[in-house]
Amino acid sequence: MFGERRYSKIGRISGSAQAQIIRLERTRLQPGLVEQALSLWTAIARAPSSRLPSPFDDRCGVAACCPQPADERDLLELAIHALPKKSSRELRVIVEALDLRILERPDAFPYGPQPHRWWHSAF
Repeated sequence: MFGERRYSKIGRISGSAQAQIIRLERTRLQPGLVEQALSLWTAIARAPSSRLPSPFDDRCGVAACCPQPADERDLLELAIHALPKKSSRELRVIVEALDLRILERPDAFPYGPQPHRWWHSAF
């Protein structure tokens, strides 16, 4: 239907994991949120330093309007913990590969006491 948001479609996971993500979006999230968060996190991981989004530039502070990169990573973390074990593992492999790529950047400075969600302080 025109104008209706579609559910996430992530090509690098099994059909079973895909179905679990759709179920999660249908019951606890909104259609397309996991794919949107993964797309942004992928863009951050692949972006040159000069094109990284700053958590302080051009954002109004309203998550629905101007999400922070950490908000998107939080959503991925929520999905990883909410999915069944096998599906969670498949999504985690993708997200952790992006995390490693981001953490290898010379401009990423994660800090804070454990337990810590490093993505809140890396940019």
